[in-house]
Amino acid sequence: MNSAAPAGYDVVVIGSGLGGLSAAALLARAGLHVAVVERSEHPGGCAQAFRRGPYLFDPAVHFTMDAGPGGFTPAMLAHLGVSDQVTFVPTEHTYRASFPDLTVEAVPGRQAFLQAHQRMFPGDADGLARLFDMRQTLFAQLAALPQKVGARGLGDAMAAAPLVFRYRMSTLNDVLSEYLTDPRCRAAIGTIWPYVGSPPSRMSFLLFNQMLETLHAGSYYALGSFQTLADALVSAVGRGGGDVLLGSEVTRIVIDGGRAAGVEIADGRVLGARAVVSNADAYQTFGELVGWNMLPDNLRRRLDRSHLSPSAFALYGVLHADPVEMGLTHENFVFTTWDHDQTWTDIQAARPGGIWVSVPTIVDPSLAPAGTHLATVTSLAPARADGTWKDVRTDYTKLLLDAVEHGIPGTKDAFELVDVATPDTLHRFTRNRGGAAYGWENIPSQTASKRLAHRTPLDGLFLSGHWAEEGTSSLRVLTSGRATAAMVAADLGHAGSVPDFGGPSFLTRA
Repeated sequence: MNSAAPAGYDVVVIGSGLGGLSAAALLARAGLHVAVVERSEHPGGCAQAFRRGPYLFDPAVHFTMDAGPGGFTPAMLAHLGVSDQVTFVPTEHTYRASFPDLTVEAVPGRQAFLQAHQRMFPGDADGLARLFDMRQTLFAQLAALPQKVGARGLGDAMAAAPLVFRYRMSTLNDVLSEYLTDPRCRAAIGTIWPYVGSPPSRMSFLLFNQMLETLHAGSYYALGSFQTLADALVSAVGRGGGDVLLGSEVTRIVIDGGRAAGVEIADGRVLGARAVVSNADAYQTFGELVGWNMLPDNLRRRLDRSHLSPSAFALYGVLHADPVEMGLTHENFVFTTWDHDQTWTDIQAARPGGIWVSVPTIVDPSLAPAGTHLATVTSLAPARADGTWKDVRTDYTKLLLDAVEHGIPGTKDAFELVDVATPDTLHRFTRNRGGAAYGWENIPSQTASKRLAHRTPLDGLFLSGHWAEEGTSSLRVLTSGRATAAMVAADLGHAGSVPDFGGPSFLTRA
């Protein structure tokens, strides 16, 4: 990492989140001269770990997917020459969920997952089997479908992927209602919705299906925290001759001749570039760093009409009890009602909801002193970063722990609070509007190609990260970086230099 660097680059990347770092590392590996400009003193964005005394916490990324042998992320790290710097280990459970009067166990393997739910809901056993058959077919159809389908190819695409086109605007509830009669069964199948911030009545079914299908192959933790993944990507940038400029805030995207031509940073330096990739908040990128006057009017109107995802309220603490004896696994959901729409109403009213408890030390004891366990309790919250959360932090914390106690008895007595993050905190660290945790909300009208394109209306400016087409999750922002890197490399005369490592669909193959 260099604190000083030459002014001329092929590509400047704004922000060192996983979407920015993956794009930068792949472009550097392709032979392009790259700089990553990050306003924080530490790289990683939401993957940046923090230490409190002897405890090491992941603030936002608690697991990842497609990280087993042959998976997307290991393949990308091997291509970059840094696979020895990250060790992914599988979690025993996919998740455990506490509903009123029932605990839902989700384990790796699609057949095992299906059979577990059939045992819990025998009245919907046949419907579950038909649903899972359809989901598997849909997953295969979507994986084989190009992300961009032109008018000439639309007929062929519809014939090849009829389920994709049938369900492209469906919510999860729309589809579950076709197959399942028991509302509790539908609620259980939709358990993972807090991970993407939209309840089944709003959440894109296509996105849900891809996420659950990928989870069937297992979830993984990066030993030593997900900071190791960010650090490996920083190392890869350096191996490719690139620079990572920490503590350097971009104040302006330089426009020359109607195209992005570099960035200006807070100390007055201008870093010239042939292309700029922004991993930053979409509003900040277009409104503050470019200026709306340089962009089509309809872009601002589109952003103003778009829905932000929720933010989050998180408690980081120490668990003075054996989590296994408490009935905890690595990832645990807590629902105080079977009605996910009621939970959504509570979230919008700034009451705890969409709650999960992560216990990373079950997988990686090195994060805390021997015999000690860490726990992160997260609730979705309104995307409202207005400076007022400090006034309700104490009361909200009590309500959140009360809700967890309801589903996991003994938590309140065992949990020692170490730190708190509110939507104001998320906004301060990410600059995401409202402290939105997932960029745009993951509803059908904002999924895949209906999200912002990697290629912006301003020549030479590209987007990467959860505001762009691939969407939400640590895996998806990495695939977003790959897609962006492939486009930029092709534009700059290096077509074919960024491999396709597989992974979930919604990938742009350039």
